Amino acid sequence: MTTHDTEPTAERDSIDGVRRNVLRTLGAGAALAATSGVAGATTGGGRLYDVDDDTSDADIDPQFGFPAASAEVEPPVEPDHEIQILIQPREGAEIPEFFFEPTGLYVELGDTVKWNFVTGHHTVTAYHPGFGYQQRVPDGVPPFSAPAIPQGGYWLYTFETEGVYDYHCAPHEIFGHVGRIVCGSPEGFEPLPDLCAGGPPSEEGAGDETSEGGEGEEEGQEGSEGDGEDEGGEEGEGGGGGEPELRTPAFTAYTVFSDESLAPECIVREGAQPWSTIDPDNKQLFVRIEGFPPCASE
Repeated sequence: MTTHDTEPTAERDSIDGVRRNVLRTLGAGAALAATSGVAGATTGGGRLYDVDDDTSDADIDPQFGFPAASAEVEPPVEPDHEIQILIQPREGAEIPEFFFEPTGLYVELGDTVKWNFVTGHHTVTAYHPGFGYQQRVPDGVPPFSAPAIPQGGYWLYTFETEGVYDYHCAPHEIFGHVGRIVCGSPEGFEPLPDLCAGGPPSEEGAGDETSEGGEGEEEGQEGSEGDGEDEGGEEGEGGGGGEPELRTPAFTAYTVFSDESLAPECIVREGAQPWSTIDPDNKQLFVRIEGFPPCASE
């Protein structure tokens, strides 16, 4: 029997609780960094509607959508599609699976999608230069994002431009919490860059530690400070005071988007793609928590 097995149940439960809090804290920092502009606008065009508000004349804003604090809030229009925001245990890892269900979706021009915040502490955020990412939405689409919405609430967004929309949950992007919506035609879609085209990483930049997916552990440690891939993806950039390099989807977000089931032509041909269709290899973690809580051994 291992030492872990002989620990008192109460102590194990306490440590597990601390670890869960760490995950929430990690996500909070990323969410604030990615959606600070959106959160600051919730008193204006992106206000958070509650059950007592009159929504009969409300609009679905092209940037802030329609955020509702509760499922009881009357929507201004009936949605054409619904997506659930879910969490489930990940086998063999402390970090669970965060996912949109379905993960891939086909919509017609003018359709409205409703995201149900079944679980809490998430966003629905476009890959857009306004958030420091390379553009992965059609030209002319603003940097849209749901503000902080309580568990049990929902968010509406209407798709008014044809093309492919890649989006993510800001706190959990590096764990694979991403989605893709094809509106009408996938014309103009650009595949993700091939990160392996230049060969394996050199020893000079690889670092001594490794993570679960073979990436440098140094990147994973930077992710725990809040911004996920920010530092790791731009190492060596920005030293001269120039514009920061726009980032691509990172870590598990990259591999989920690379899955065959999320190819735009597959979504157009077959329709909604559930999380279960993603190859398990593309859901693997590239970051992990080590050495926390820092409890001194007796």
